[in-house]
Amino acid sequence: DVTDYLEWLGGQVSDSTDRRTRFKAAGAAIHAHEKSLTDAMIHGTGNLPGLASMPRVQIIGGTDNPAREGLVSIYVDGMASADVVTMLNEEGIRTHLRKADHYSGNILDPLGLDGCVRVSMCHYNSIHEVAQFLAVMKSIAD
Repeated sequence: DVTDYLEWLGGQVSDSTDRRTRFKAAGAAIHAHEKSLTDAMIHGTGNLPGLASMPRVQIIGGTDNPAREGLVSIYVDGMASADVVTMLNEEGIRTHLRKADHYSGNILDPLGLDGCVRVSMCHYNSIHEVAQFLAVMKSIAD
């Protein structure tokens, strides 16, 4: 179950035997890892440019958003977001289309967008997966 998993994970990053301390350690480790992956998506990793360096890619919410938690929403100038999602998914990179509906419309409508690409990172994702995503995005956005 989830609580057992979080306690186990906290034990991997903490020497404490206290359950609450392990939960907090797990949360801190998850947050730090997701932030590093999200920063790599935005700013790049290795020799791969990040989304912020790709001229046709627009990051919704800005590049340095302190409220960003493991998620980046983007669109590519001149391309339908649904097409970008399809291309990424065909390369084995799972992304989602967010439409201007009751969930996302309050953000997308004022921007004049009918949709965007939602890319989520979680603590089980790796920097290698971010690199794969950036390589495919570079080919799409060139």
